[in-house]
Amino acid sequence: MKYAEVQITCIRRYASALDNVPIFLATELTATDSCVARILDKKNTHHIHLQPNESGFLESRIAAVNYILNEFDFILPLQEDFWLDRAPDLRLLMNALYIMETDTQVKSIRLMPSPGPSAHDEFYRDGDNWKVLSEKDTYRFTFQATLWRGSLYLEFFNVLLDQAKRDFMVTGQPPSDWAKFCIRINVAENYRGQKLFFDTCMGPGRVHLSVIRAHALPNAVFLAPWPYRPTAIVQGSLEPWAKEFAEREGFTL
Repeated sequence: MKYAEVQITCIRRYASALDNVPIFLATELTATDSCVARILDKKNTHHIHLQPNESGFLESRIAAVNYILNEFDFILPLQEDFWLDRAPDLRLLMNALYIMETDTQVKSIRLMPSPGPSAHDEFYRDGDNWKVLSEKDTYRFTFQATLWRGSLYLEFFNVLLDQAKRDFMVTGQPPSDWAKFCIRINVAENYRGQKLFFDTCMGPGRVHLSVIRAHALPNAVFLAPWPYRPTAIVQGSLEPWAKEFAEREGFTL
């Protein structure tokens, strides 16, 4: 939760043009928790209180979207360790939203080019900033910042959850290892998860776009519509650069 506080604080600090866009914090912690309370004090930030059976790695995403799906067609899911340190490209964000609003076939638009779309992917439109993801892409789904049509995101995670439960039962591990299994196996981004996404969520009438990576060097991520630092937490540990970043932003982690 302390990482989420850094993230949400920086979104409101560096993306003030998006202050009218609500942020929903989905957690099993109550609003009286000191860290949660500080987060909810930020502009237009709201609490989704997850029940114990909704707090798993996959279950929490499903529950969070279910809570808001009747009110919002489009969502931008963000993990707590994607930290923003500059203003997003509002022009490209608005362009992505316009595409989603006017082309019902487009189900998601990736805002982080890591990895970027395949060089062999076709442009969504000539001279555009977006390419259409295809079977040529190793990663068709990622947890990176992506504008989603909420209904399709929810559909995929429900299918993924069912498959992951079947895979977990085969392992013979105790129920207490379920959450660790989902994270360790990376059930959404591994080969099986990518195939499941391709088979169930791609094809005619189900188009997914990605911003084109500016160049091959690592700092290309800073030029993304949703610019970001590399992932702050790697294998459960806070990266040294992230600790320094948090301290510069006024946090002690």
